[in-house]
Amino acid sequence: MFGDASKLTLQLPRARRRGVLGAGLAAGAALGLAACGGAAPGTAPASSATARPVEPASLRLSWIKNTEFAGFFVALDKGYYKDEGIDLTINPSAQNLSEVQAVATRADTIGLSGGQTLLLARAQGVPVKAFGALFQKGPGCFLWLERSGIKDIGDFKGKKIGIQQTARNSTEAMLTMNRLSVDDVTLVTVGFDLAPLLTGQVDVLTGLVTNQVIALEQQGEKVGYKPYSDLGFTFYWNTPFVLDDTLRAKTSLLTGWLRASARGWDYALKNPDEVARLVVEKYGEGLDLTNQTLELKRETPLIRTEFSQQKGLFWMDPAVWQKGVEILVSQTRQFEKPVSIDDVQTLEILNRVGKIPA
Repeated sequence: MFGDASKLTLQLPRARRRGVLGAGLAAGAALGLAACGGAAPGTAPASSATARPVEPASLRLSWIKNTEFAGFFVALDKGYYKDEGIDLTINPSAQNLSEVQAVATRADTIGLSGGQTLLLARAQGVPVKAFGALFQKGPGCFLWLERSGIKDIGDFKGKKIGIQQTARNSTEAMLTMNRLSVDDVTLVTVGFDLAPLLTGQVDVLTGLVTNQVIALEQQGEKVGYKPYSDLGFTFYWNTPFVLDDTLRAKTSLLTGWLRASARGWDYALKNPDEVARLVVEKYGEGLDLTNQTLELKRETPLIRTEFSQQKGLFWMDPAVWQKGVEILVSQTRQFEKPVSIDDVQTLEILNRVGKIPA
């Protein structure tokens, strides 16, 4: 996310982090799915002695139901979760319930969030732990119109940068890490829409390569952008996480869930046009097919990296987590003391699943 997610205590309300594309993108009600295991028409039902036990579980997304989560919808639609004995419900992000809150209060079994958010949550004593990472590189970026003459972050000096209210610490950290200071720029608090950039109120905007950049391109604008990951601000994105006791008690369920999810994402990345249509027509509300197809294709290099091709989908490198800790300690001043990466991430489930094609 491009916010700092610095207010994670469970009693606090959730602030929205991202802009919307098109109408009808408010978070909807949870999708309830019927229990798996029924017999096909014309066949005798399986006996209780041979039927595979089905365990319910729920997944809390970090945003609305769209192609950012395409592989999970594929796994649901093609019965991959059912193959693992899981009856999965997929819930969209909620306005006043963050993903960390949803899991911490046991409203959901599994959540998806960013590495920065989980590190901050763990520092506040919330017992959450990541067991995989979908996006090896986050889609957060600085973006600008090419006609501004900006080429790179070095050209930000003397410019106005539009940031969301939760993104100040991260923005200041990235400026410092790239030989700029807050005195070199003017930080302007804005919302999530594109108007401040298009009207010249700001020269640069914080956003996503999979959202605002695409929206501007669809409006015919030529856009320049710099991913945060290219600026040394490296955090995993859409990392599945659970409570510590869930990890201990439901190891088999989590292993099956991750295996099914990886199968779904492998299919989604190889068939983006087909899968984007599936998400738009069956799972999303008010989504534009062209936009969602572009989003899924723009996500692919963030998920299928050299590391994930070598190790497999959802794999994590502990060194990335350690770098995140160092950034939060030395650059953002959001930690009073470092968090042990063993407290916030584990390779246990990934080792059980093994290599999954990427």
